[in-house]
Amino acid sequence: MVMKMKILYPDEYLDQVYNIDFESLYEKGYRAVLFDVDNTLVPFDQLDAHDALIHLMKTLRTMGYKVALVSNNSKARVDALNKGLKIPVMANAMKPFTYKLKRILKTIGVHPQNAIFVGDQIFTDVWVGNRLGLYTILVKPIQSKEQMVTFIKRRTEKLLLNRYLKKEGR
Repeated sequence: MVMKMKILYPDEYLDQVYNIDFESLYEKGYRAVLFDVDNTLVPFDQLDAHDALIHLMKTLRTMGYKVALVSNNSKARVDALNKGLKIPVMANAMKPFTYKLKRILKTIGVHPQNAIFVGDQIFTDVWVGNRLGLYTILVKPIQSKEQMVTFIKRRTEKLLLNRYLKKEGR
């Protein structure tokens, strides 16, 4: 059972995307960062990119990273956020299914072992990233207000997260 659970454990668990040590990860050979959108980068009901997020994306590109947004949300919603970012997007990604994530990796020209996936949900973001061999980073959700389907999953995710934290000695 423990080995099967490992597919749901992130490589890192942090408070927010701004706590990620992207320089260290770049030195380790990672060349792309794929971000979930809702409650990872912005609250699920926020339509535009704020200054700190725009700055983060510019900084990552300057460092040499390729960056992209990967969301289960609609193209209209993701495109609205992307107006301020202007990066590749994969909307309606159907995470945790892997085929659209494979497509965005091919589009940006990066192999899975050189990519990072950052998200706020275990059953979509961590699971899909781990299945493809990406380095996965789970961040705490930006806000507690969520869509109903996400709210329901959070209870089980909390149990898994507690197991992970215990394993990590945190």
